Amino acid sequence: MSEGKWIAGKARAAGGSRNFKLWIPAAPEDARAWPLLMLLHGCTHDGAHMAEISGMNEVAAFHRFLVVYPEQSLCANLLKCWNWFRPEHQSRDAGEPSILAAIVAQIRSTYSVDPDRLYVAGVSAGGAMASILAATYPDVFAGVAVFAGAEFKAATSTSEGFAAMKHGGPDPARQGQIAFEVMHGGFARTERRRMPVIVFHGTADKKVNWINADQTIAQWEKTNSCLAAEDGNIGFLLTEKVSDGKVSDGYAYKKYSYLESDSHLLMEKWLVEGLGHAWSGSPKPRKYGDPKGPNASAEIWRFFCESAKHPTASSLLQKWSEASQ
Repeated sequence: MSEGKWIAGKARAAGGSRNFKLWIPAAPEDARAWPLLMLLHGCTHDGAHMAEISGMNEVAAFHRFLVVYPEQSLCANLLKCWNWFRPEHQSRDAGEPSILAAIVAQIRSTYSVDPDRLYVAGVSAGGAMASILAATYPDVFAGVAVFAGAEFKAATSTSEGFAAMKHGGPDPARQGQIAFEVMHGGFARTERRRMPVIVFHGTADKKVNWINADQTIAQWEKTNSCLAAEDGNIGFLLTEKVSDGKVSDGYAYKKYSYLESDSHLLMEKWLVEGLGHAWSGSPKPRKYGDPKGPNASAEIWRFFCESAKHPTASSLLQKWSEASQ
């Protein structure tokens, strides 16, 4: 078990209230502001399940960051899915996005949190909601991880939600433009002008078609292109680099890295061959966790640090691997 403690909380906003669980590693000797990761569970789960499936607390203990696990209520959705497919939960200062932003605000009012190192990640319905949060609150979240999720506003009804899961959502270029327009509400409060994005998906996922991974990257490429143009970078262009890998006694995978002209990492896409609708690199075999894939939790945190040009980013994964052996 990782050294740390759980804190239970509840936050309220215009869209209602939700419980959350905050995991805090053992306090470092030096006083400093904590990085914070919000991790959104999938349908039927809660915060404890998400922590067990992802093993994110172990990564947080090693790299010293807070993890908050918001919890969907049965009253809001009988399957405890985040309502990413309903219009009333796709806007700033309304619905579930307002509640999730309130959770962050509540934690920041109690703990010293680094505002430049605050991220959101999610799996399945949580992944689709993470895309929404990145667009509606770009002043809050400095990066997003979408695992088996969907592009921004991939659906606006239940039937469209199921269709997106099976066949993908609308034209990513159009959704990227819409996300760009939505982000202006948050950019009045921040100087950020790009959104780092990392996507994970299994090629054997039978619940959410992995075309959604391609669409999520394409949507955010369009959004980031619009943001760059508004910032005066008319020649914005990403270079794609592809690398192959394989987990020992596990799955092969392809990693797509998308770099800006100065070689700055902006986006990544991981396609894991043979992985179903499960978290990649889970500590133990579970219904929604598969240890045979690359460690998604470690890679997500490495990406957030590297895309932010954090000075220790290049050695994070190596240190984690050495410590885990």
